[in-house]
Amino acid sequence: MKSYHELFFLILAFFSEFAGTLSGVSSSSLFVPVAVFFESVQLTLVLTACLHVIGNTTRTFMYWKHIDWKLTLQFGIPSIIMTGLGAQISGYLPKNLFSIILGFFLISISVVFWMMKDSTLNASRSVSYFGGGLSGFLTGAVGSGGAIRSLALSAFNLTPLTFTATSTLIDFGGDLLRLQIYLQKGYLDKAHYFYVPLLMIVAFLANWLAKKWLQRINQQVFRRIVLAFVFGAGMISISTGLISLFRS
Repeated sequence: MKSYHELFFLILAFFSEFAGTLSGVSSSSLFVPVAVFFESVQLTLVLTACLHVIGNTTRTFMYWKHIDWKLTLQFGIPSIIMTGLGAQISGYLPKNLFSIILGFFLISISVVFWMMKDSTLNASRSVSYFGGGLSGFLTGAVGSGGAIRSLALSAFNLTPLTFTATSTLIDFGGDLLRLQIYLQKGYLDKAHYFYVPLLMIVAFLANWLAKKWLQRINQQVFRRIVLAFVFGAGMISISTGLISLFRS
């Protein structure tokens, strides 16, 4: 298995990017908790940022006309600021405990929203500011904050294409910033440069396939997919946190 870990890593990247785009939740919610079993935490963080930048570039061109620019600014500004802060302290947080706490939070929120059926958060500026800031901080610090952003965005009853387009652009600025910080910290060494062009291919294929599906999904089904994906991300976050805790 060890000799094929690069292949498994890329398969995971493809599935995460496809599922993340299809559900409107950041691919890192699935990618990061599992990828750390194949590569180091630091390498996982920088490759996740690479995957996001490439994937976001692809989706920006694909969904440009569907972007909600007002929400992009309301979410994006606090997200970029807090992503930078989270990335700066990314090497100091106890990630095992953090993953467990984050997992329980995601599961709790997704279950509550599922039981509420058609009810959502009240759409307001405070929701966008808080959701953008918290998701940005988690993205920079532990590489996975898209689930929080998606829960906050769900308050605004966006269509699947607008949801995906707006979430993508919100994520873009923060990903560029944290990628720069990770590179400055030396998280990507020359031995792993080969991942970058392969991630470009993976991101394009995954997003092309996901767009075909998104055009056929209605808004209520899409919301259920988002919540199911958030729940799954929470389970994975708890599981990987516990496994890493017991191993240490």
